[in-house]
Amino acid sequence: MRCFFRMSDLATGNLIEMRDITDEIINYIRESQIKNGHILIQPMHTTVGIYLNEGSLNLNLVKEIDLRFFFEHGCLPNNKDNKRDCSTNELFNHHAYLKSMFFSNPNLSLIIFGGKLQIGEGQRILFAEFDGPCPRDHKDRRRYVISIIGA
Repeated sequence: MRCFFRMSDLATGNLIEMRDITDEIINYIRESQIKNGHILIQPMHTTVGIYLNEGSLNLNLVKEIDLRFFFEHGCLPNNKDNKRDCSTNELFNHHAYLKSMFFSNPNLSLIIFGGKLQIGEGQRILFAEFDGPCPRDHKDRRRYVISIIGA
């Protein structure tokens, strides 16, 4: 059994954005030289997510989802009413946390067999940004990690 680990990052340019990272993941699988096993892809930010979905599907429709219902019906506090114990320089970005929680996954685990990623024809691995680009100097890129275990 062998293990392979990589950390990767990408810059996002829009508040909400979907990026296809399938080809990068396939390159990491080749680099690992692992023929049979599992790959785990995990974003390192709470306001991003990871999907396995149809590549041609316009997933940017997520940005059209109106979360006002949750706020107007008292399910969640409004950003302006938010009582937080974090630093005052942190952004008010409830919308990003909610979209990440409701419409994405915190990680994605897939099978590798015969040196190939086992996904359906047309399926793609999509990285979802829900709060970009971050204006703070230390958060100008979004990071994800991959771990491959197998033989």
